[in-house]
Amino acid sequence: MPDAVASTLNKLGPCLSTELVAALVRDYGLAPATARQRVSRSTDIKKLAHLVFPRGARFVYLQSEYASPRFWEALIKRLLEHSVAYGGGLAALMARGGLMPVPHFLIACGAPVAQKGRIAARGVLERLHAAELVKVFSAPGIGECVELAQTVDAPSWELSRMRARISTEAVLLNAVKGWARNLGVVSYNMVTLRDEGEAQPRVGTFNWDLAGPSYLAPLMQWDKTARGVKQGYLVCDTLLGVNVEGYQLQPFINKCVTLRSLAKVGRCLQMFVADGFSAEAFALAKESGVIPATTTHLFGQDVARALRELTDVLNNAFVNENTLEMVTAVFNKLSHIEGAATNLRGALFEYLVADVVRLGSAHTSICLNEIVKDEQGRAAEVDVLAHHFNQSVRFIECKGYKPGGTVPDEMVERWLRDRIPVIRKAAEADRDWRKCRLKFEFWTSGVLSERARSLIADEASHVRKYSLTLVEGTKVAQLVSATNNTALKNAFRQHFQEHPLNAAEKQVKRVRRPLPIPPRVRIEGRKPVDYELDTGLEDGEEADGSAG
Repeated sequence: MPDAVASTLNKLGPCLSTELVAALVRDYGLAPATARQRVSRSTDIKKLAHLVFPRGARFVYLQSEYASPRFWEALIKRLLEHSVAYGGGLAALMARGGLMPVPHFLIACGAPVAQKGRIAARGVLERLHAAELVKVFSAPGIGECVELAQTVDAPSWELSRMRARISTEAVLLNAVKGWARNLGVVSYNMVTLRDEGEAQPRVGTFNWDLAGPSYLAPLMQWDKTARGVKQGYLVCDTLLGVNVEGYQLQPFINKCVTLRSLAKVGRCLQMFVADGFSAEAFALAKESGVIPATTTHLFGQDVARALRELTDVLNNAFVNENTLEMVTAVFNKLSHIEGAATNLRGALFEYLVADVVRLGSAHTSICLNEIVKDEQGRAAEVDVLAHHFNQSVRFIECKGYKPGGTVPDEMVERWLRDRIPVIRKAAEADRDWRKCRLKFEFWTSGVLSERARSLIADEASHVRKYSLTLVEGTKVAQLVSATNNTALKNAFRQHFQEHPLNAAEKQVKRVRRPLPIPPRVRIEGRKPVDYELDTGLEDGEEADGSAG
């Protein structure tokens, strides 16, 4: 039976060596010791390195099935049964399409930052990497990322899909933050969100997508050691774009159950927000005392639909005549969510610039967030890439800022020092671009410092093989106006000239002053009362005296 081991494994699929031995004993009548020996000596099967299961079992598979859906499903199932840490890491990665930023992996894998007797999140990543199940790479514009082991790096469309999900989740987390603050579930100014600071939100030994202290009575308890009241917490993780299955929720459940065992941590309200849950995942959450919240139940059908539409439009890398109107419509639906404007302004500005280019140049191919690589493998992201066939290629760097916002000098320096050289090398190696004039442009709705302007001007004066152009806020406004496109002009005016955040800042600066009415009103039998009303007028303004 020279092929018995391989043929049996082919029928079983990837599994543990103990399962393969049991199948050989059952199907071929072999003695257990003989079956174990044949599995151990077989050269037709592969054994997963660096991960050992109970009783010395190994995960075995055929080379032809490595990294296949069947491989991942079988491996995650066995790991969750025997090693929640490693299984949780792979489950979290699989749930997010097999690609995610490393900081997000360290939150979602279900392992602690550091805790005695438990594998740390960073250790989970290192062991999975050593086992060649995942690989870590640097993605331009995103940072360090982790993906399931594949034969090639993640293509641009996968990075675009990940970026769209991350941006949408950022808007959702701001919505959850507003919901929790408005209901008084958390201390108003103490809520922290993923990616907003130097460190990720942390409660106990774990990181979370959202966390905040709570002083609700059911969450507070008496601390005998400190002789005082111990505050509670709200913790939340999120996943959009999938109907969450039970195994995909397991890493979060593991975090929640472990957190409750920590004596020094107060009571926690634990919530997972997603588009939807399978029956198994919903039951698992309820059994574990976790809130399985959907975007629809939290914020209603309109917001849930707008979030799905946002992911779709951000994932679309190509620009046509209807793109900007679609993007603006979705952004307007979400504009009431605090923090949404900040998260989405950069993406909206890229679409706006692409539309200005499209309207100003016929016969042009335009795409967004294109990743280019030089012959040395170095990569750079191009926000807007416009190819004017057989004439020029424009590589546009976009920085969307609120009105009057200043672009940090470091961003200009990185563009000149790091990105342009890589893009130039990639363009010289491209068959369609090498004969075209290369144009590098820096567009921003804000302003640059004098030093940053000087850096660009100085570089532009020394180059001959390509051109450098700076397009700041005022010039952008002129180019938008010159298109004579109503939708484009309205979008620019609403989001980059008269943005609600700018209006709010002006409102804060308003001075409260009394109306010209008698300052003291006497009511029979009572002391005079002082009244002061906010007229809504600035200093120096006069009421027009009109009725109403």
